[in-house]
Amino acid sequence: WYQRRVRDTFYIQRSFRCLVVVTLITNILELKMSDTGSHPFKICDVTSNPHIAYLMNHTFGYESGFITVDGFVFPKTMENFLDKIYKMEVREDDIWVATYPKCGTTWMQEMVWCLMNNLDFETSKTVDLDHRMPFVEVRGLLEEIAYELVPDMIDVADKQPSPRILKTHLPFCLLPRQIVSREKTPKIIHVNRGSRDTCVSKYHHYRLLQGYTGNFKEWSAMFLDGFAGYYSPYWENVRSFYQSDYPNILYTTYEDMKRDLKGVIGRVSDFLELPGRYSGDDMDKLADHLSFANMRATSSLGKHGAIDVVKKIGVSIETDTGNKFIRKGIVGDHANFFEDEMSEKFVEKDKKLKAEFENKAHLEHVLHNL
Repeated sequence: WYQRRVRDTFYIQRSFRCLVVVTLITNILELKMSDTGSHPFKICDVTSNPHIAYLMNHTFGYESGFITVDGFVFPKTMENFLDKIYKMEVREDDIWVATYPKCGTTWMQEMVWCLMNNLDFETSKTVDLDHRMPFVEVRGLLEEIAYELVPDMIDVADKQPSPRILKTHLPFCLLPRQIVSREKTPKIIHVNRGSRDTCVSKYHHYRLLQGYTGNFKEWSAMFLDGFAGYYSPYWENVRSFYQSDYPNILYTTYEDMKRDLKGVIGRVSDFLELPGRYSGDDMDKLADHLSFANMRATSSLGKHGAIDVVKKIGVSIETDTGNKFIRKGIVGDHANFFEDEMSEKFVEKDKKLKAEFENKAHLEHVLHNL
């Protein structure tokens, strides 16, 4: 009996030691894979999708086709950068401005930059916003022939002093691994906008910068079905943030900024832990700086360089506001474009998204705009 107990104890101890070793090896391998391995995203070629085929036939560039990355639409060239985005070194004091395209990104970027830089309006007016705030994944949206014209913004960001202010249109699930896993929890400011106004604004964006020659009816159908160009589908992109339960995020909307700009400035200032830095007079000056008229007239915010380039190669299509990147700056412009039947379909999708999160108190003030 004693010998059996000794033998059994020996086997148990040996098995335990083996288990510990295996666990350690597994953890080391997982750590190495997270640092040097490839991203975990599912990629599907959607070039043959009817909506994508129509888009490619009515826009300039992207001859290489389109893919979805975990369900989100991108040019195939984005595949070249997924690993780098996934493994990007995030800093705890980063500030990320995250939006679906055309939801007030530039507006919020300028607000955050000014708040973090002592309301330095002079630099703001003379240095392009894209040079002040790296657009993290922009190279993945470009054909390889254009790489020499646009630097790798992750490399640019790596060299910037802290705190960095970064721009992205990526859904939450495609942000760098360190953010999604909560290994790092930098501040994120998420801006949403009503789906129909977003659709209209992105339609004009594609006409201006991608030479889109199709009609709005086709465009709205692509948007509804989730294939209106990069970062689609809109509702899934927004949902990815609302369902993330990320602990260090401020939610606001384009409509909030239109209705109460000073109030949004105050909430953003508090979120950035800047209470008391600026007087009421300072806030008035910032609100004036961020007025639509000033934003539209400021060359550092209007993507004038990009527009000039596409005009020179004959890509840009004349828009209803004279080829301005910052267009009308109004709420409700969709009424001038949508037919009733399509408008109702958008509203139904908005209602479904709203219903999913109506019990989340921290989203209540943004959901009423859907």
